[in-house]
Amino acid sequence: MNKNELNQEEMRIWHMWKGSFQSIFGRVIKEMSEQTGLSEGDYGVLDRLVLLGNGNLRQQELADSMDWDKSRLSHHLTRMEKRGLVMRKPLDTDRGVQVIITSIGEAALDDARPIVSKAIRKYFLDHLTDQDIESITRLAESTKTGSSASGKPPTP
Repeated sequence: MNKNELNQEEMRIWHMWKGSFQSIFGRVIKEMSEQTGLSEGDYGVLDRLVLLGNGNLRQQELADSMDWDKSRLSHHLTRMEKRGLVMRKPLDTDRGVQVIITSIGEAALDDARPIVSKAIRKYFLDHLTDQDIESITRLAESTKTGSSASGKPPTP
């Protein structure tokens, strides 16, 4: 068999893993969005601003951490600014832009975090044994080192 092709069993495993992840992730995002009005992108931006920048990051650093291009992030930030979640400020020292979480954004993130945590527990963690967690951890570590993993924090 050609190493560039997958056999039926390999494709079955791939689709099963991918489908399972997408299903869990989709349910987590759906619960968060329904209860908070935040989108996956909104949560990703707000969460990264707090976790990686203590409330503010250069726009390019934020784009890199989300693996988004500059244009996509800029359009998303414009929508978030209109809702009062973030603000942008030109940096004095160079041509960069600082993205800053607002008090409204902080409150929205504070409201969303327990919902996201509860949904992750409900749809994922509560279904795992200790052995499952060990296996998933090993799998994540071994596939991360075998790819171009960026070390970016995941969205919910």
